[in-house]
Amino acid sequence: MTTTTTHQNLDTTTTPSAAPRSSAVTARRTFLVAAPVLAAAFTIVGAVGDPAAGINGSEMLKIYIENPSPLQWKSTGYHWAYAFWILPAFLGAGLVRGKGGWLANVAALLAFAGMVTLPGMLITDWYAAAIGHEYGLAGTQAVESYMESTMWGIAGFGIAAMAGFVIGVPLSVVALIRAGLVRWWTLLAVLVPLAALFVSQGAVWGGLICAAGLLVYAWSLAGAVRKVA
Repeated sequence: MTTTTTHQNLDTTTTPSAAPRSSAVTARRTFLVAAPVLAAAFTIVGAVGDPAAGINGSEMLKIYIENPSPLQWKSTGYHWAYAFWILPAFLGAGLVRGKGGWLANVAALLAFAGMVTLPGMLITDWYAAAIGHEYGLAGTQAVESYMESTMWGIAGFGIAAMAGFVIGVPLSVVALIRAGLVRWWTLLAVLVPLAALFVSQGAVWGGLICAAGLLVYAWSLAGAVRKVA
């Protein structure tokens, strides 16, 4: 008869350690935080470069036709500003677990719709200026009137763009608040810039307010990333 003895060496027993965070995840979350900062920078470029900042209607078109060079800075700046502005609402959905999860999903869907429409619509500035250069202000207005009255797709793009920009971004912040990842004032950091942008009609002072709010938004997102790390 033999006896089998099991020896346990408690000194050498180890517990599995947490897997190190993927560098790809780190890069993704860094990009999430950097996006509002980049949006702030490009908003300033767009506002400062806009030759008709704070002006709308026919007078704005006339100025764009006469100033195609600075117009390129305005349109390029706002193109990238809008893209980076909306991006956190899309990427940030991955941070939300439990409460706020479905809100984050809806916000991400709206953000996707906004990102693939709103930035690209800035190219119409260049078409308007080029048509006006060749055919005058009346030519630009005639083309715009024809497009608006006969092409329903333009309205569709506009709805998708505003849904992502005006609804998707704030909704994503509400989802983060519900998840306990950011404080309530983060919502103000995205609502105030939206209001400033529309009220100022792209004036430089509005761009500065937008940039300040976006930087606060980035700081809050950095805190959210630290909480889920």
